[in-house]
This record gives sequence, C-alpha cells and structure tokens, in this order.
Amino acid sequence: MIISPGIGEPPARGDLVRIKPANVRGVEGRCPQRLAAQIRPGTPRPRRSTSIRPLVSWTPGPLHDVLNLIEFERLAPEDALATWRSAPGRPVHPALVRWTEHAVQGYLAAAAALPAPAGSPSDAPLDPVSRLWARQRGPLKPGAPDMYEEMVDDRRYAGHGVRELRILRTDSVQNLPRDDVEIAMAVGVLASARPVLTSQWDRKPLRLGPFEPARLVRLVEIGCTDSSHRVLFEGTPMEAYARYDAAVEAHVDRIIAGDSYRPGKGCGRCDAVATCPAIPSAPGLLGFSGSGLPRRSWSMATGRTHRRCPARAHMESLFLPKDDLAEDTEAIVRGKAVHAWIESQHRRTPQRPCEPDDVPGPPEAWQYEGWSLTGLQARLGIQMIGDHSLVCPLRDRPEDVEVQPERTVAVYDPDADTVVVAKTDLLYRVGERWTLRETKTKRVPHEGDLLDQFPQLALAVLLARAGALPGKGDCAVEMERLTASGPVVTEIDTAAPDVVARARSVLEPYVTPWHADARYPAKAGKACEDCPFTRWCPDAAERRGT
Repeated sequence: MIISPGIGEPPARGDLVRIKPANVRGVEGRCPQRLAAQIRPGTPRPRRSTSIRPLVSWTPGPLHDVLNLIEFERLAPEDALATWRSAPGRPVHPALVRWTEHAVQGYLAAAAALPAPAGSPSDAPLDPVSRLWARQRGPLKPGAPDMYEEMVDDRRYAGHGVRELRILRTDSVQNLPRDDVEIAMAVGVLASARPVLTSQWDRKPLRLGPFEPARLVRLVEIGCTDSSHRVLFEGTPMEAYARYDAAVEAHVDRIIAGDSYRPGKGCGRCDAVATCPAIPSAPGLLGFSGSGLPRRSWSMATGRTHRRCPARAHMESLFLPKDDLAEDTEAIVRGKAVHAWIESQHRRTPQRPCEPDDVPGPPEAWQYEGWSLTGLQARLGIQMIGDHSLVCPLRDRPEDVEVQPERTVAVYDPDADTVVVAKTDLLYRVGERWTLRETKTKRVPHEGDLLDQFPQLALAVLLARAGALPGKGDCAVEMERLTASGPVVTEIDTAAPDVVARARSVLEPYVTPWHADARYPAKAGKACEDCPFTRWCPDAAERRGT
C-alpha cells in the first residue's frame, strides 16, 4: 500500500525503516547487523568528539558539491571547481581534489552523450532536481515495521513526463555487474516517489510533497573516470512496479532482520563497535591512546602501505580508480597459487587431511583461481603443496580437529579507539587448544627473527596475548614455511615477555605513524614505481616532470 501524505503533518513515527538502493547493493560482504541499524533512523547513535578535522572520506561527496554548483547555481565547470576549492569545510586530500576535477568533466561528457528518453525531444534536456525523492509504505505483513521509507539520492532529473536517476560510479561502468535488487528498488521508488521536504537525517518520518506522476522512468549509471554510461532501466511506471517483486521484498526483509555479525574493516566506522558481541575489547592492544581523529580500522596491509606511502594508503581507503599494476614476480604468483590451493583443500566437506597426491597438474604448467605457473615455478609449487601434507593440522587426528581457513579476526582497542583487523591464514583447534598458523612460501628459508621477517606474526602474538583469538588467551601461534628443501613449522612462544616486547617493537613503525596521521602526505620516489594511483597524486606527477 502506498501512503500518500500531503504537505501537512507526517504520519506517526512508529517503527521506522529508511532504506536506499545503495543499502541493498552487494550486501553479501557487509555486516548484517550494522546494515540493519543503519536503515533505522530512530537508532540512537553515540556522538564521537574529535579534536582534529579529518579529511573528507566519502569519495563522491566533493563531486556532488561541484555538480550542485553547476546545475543549481548555473556556474561554468571551471568556476564551480574554483568556488568549491575556496569554500570552507573539511579538508580534502590533494588526490581526491585531482580525481574530482577529472570526474566532473567525465560526468558532464557522459551526461551529454546520453540518448534522450523515449518520447522526449532530443534538444530539450531534463532539468536537475534538488530535492530527494522518497516513497512511504505501510507494513507489508504482520510483524513488519510500521513504515518503510524508500529513498533515492545520487543525481535526479525530470521533464517531459520523465523521471531519471543517474547513479555515480567512481570508475567505469564497463563490465560492472548489474545488481537486480538495487535496480528494482531504484525504479520502484522513481515510479511513485514524492519530493522530500525535510532532512533525510531526521529520526522521525519524512515530510513529503505532492506526487507528480510520470509517464516514463529511467535509471542510468555513469562512470565518472572514463565517461562511460549505461541505461539500466527505461520503462513505464507499471513496468517499474513489476520489477519490485516478492523476491526483492524478501531481500529487503533479510536486511531489516540483520540477525548476524560479520567482523571486518567496516567495524572501524560502526557506532556500535564498543558494545558489539562479535568484537572483543582489548584495551592497550596497540600500546598508545587516542589521536583526536575519528575511529578507524587498521590491518597489517594498511600498515605496510602507509609505511611505504601515506598518500597511497589514503587513496586505497577512498577506493579511487586504479591503473594497471606491474606484474607480480614469479615467486609472488607461486605463493598466491599455493596458498589458494591449500585453502581450498582445508574447506572441503567433509574435512579430511591433505594428502601428498592432493596436488594440481600437469607439473609443467598449471593454474588455480587465475594464478598461472609454468616450468620451475609450477614444479616447485606442486612440491610445496605436497610438502604441506606432511605438516597439515588434520594429518594425525582429523576427527578431533576443527579448521577455519581465512577467518577474519577483529578486535577493538578502546584506548587507541582503533579496530584491528587480521585475516588469518588458518585457525584450527585440536581438542581444546586453538592455534593460529600463518603459511609462507620461500624457496630458501631465511634464518633470523621471524617476527621481523613476517610482521603479521608479531600482530598474531599481540592478538593472542590480548585474548582476541579463540582459546581465551591461550591460542598458540605457528609459522609454516614451505621451501624448496621441505616444510618447516615453528611455534612462537606467545607467553614469553621478551617475545611480546619484540612483537610490539616490530609493529610500532607500522602502527604509530598511521595512527597519528591526519593528512596522509605523499612519499614520492621509489614508492611511485608500482603505485596504481599515480595519476591522481600531484606529488607523483611532479616527480615525472608533468
């Protein structure tokens, strides 16, 4: 049932859900409970005070600001960019400034190339719409929320009996998979939405304006980096309603229900992380206190990237479009292929030990999950996979062993106000004892300090001592090295004070500079050689002499 309030008083607040097409996009990799909380505007959200103004972290935000100046203030693109650059507000990283300048031109070129909607004059473009569009619906079934508010933002246009929504993509739309649920929700809203007269952040139901029926609705996505565009839907309102079927409603119901947790990098932006039952708290894990910046997530990969170039770490967090990377070395390809193969073996159902003949082939050339090996590397990879069977955790007592390959572990350090995320190679339990095992392939096993060679081991030691791993503070840590001369498994004594102290010392240069960094300066030089973001980085451009 469509609820059709006019400009008067909105309906009672009740149990309110406010959802957008972006909320239903690619939900498989997102935390269901966090998403369920995000779509309920009545959910209390604690205020976080920060003493340092952080950089803009929503990549399309500046692009929308500039397009608003062009479309609603009638400024020329260069004048709009100049006005935006000089406007007060949160600071913007130079790389995001450069991408925004490029994306403005990309969006305008794609918009100019769009074909006119069916039945519309080709020389009369649609008019931009400043207000958001939303529709309100009552409970769809017993026990459902009192009210659903479905809203579309992005870029909105109307005219000649047409309503059009243009979804911005930071990269290209070429080969981008279609999300049928996102499409169905967007066009369903377009077909019956009203203009939003109040703030989308209100915790009470939105106040909506009068409904103006359309003869045609169209959904378009635009790739702002390469000016690509694609029409996802064009049809009558009745055809749009037909797309929003029972399968879509069931999908929305699952999002509303939440009912499970998925720890990961997104936990650093979650308001409920301090009380989340899936995220253990470990005060003092990182060894320092808050920085005055908003809460963030840190992983070993983040630390490595930031240590090499802080700007690159920030550009990764913004998901700026990447250029083609330099090819991995043969040794790196071999390591990734071996790792992927062993992981697949550990995921078999029913579980069973890895055997010496559980290897890929043929020996002169094989590939797995996109990693291709030939010649010596192919033969060495097969040998390493076979050697793993000699030290596989399931080898002796498979019926008593539980294995969890590639499990993501997240823990919150309230002192540092940071969520630490680690993707473990393998967590396994024999009897009551849990062990974290990291696996690396090395043609020649290097002697020396393993924590220094493999900083992820140092992180594992601190996670184990903090009780953030299974086993209630008694989780063991191992390093499995697969080499040309055979497998080597080394257990790390996580209870030894000198080992814990050494682990902190190893991690310090990967964590402390990142934690205190508010501006992410570029470290132009050698780091630029394999960086996929150099076209957005002014420092890299200066280094090239452009």
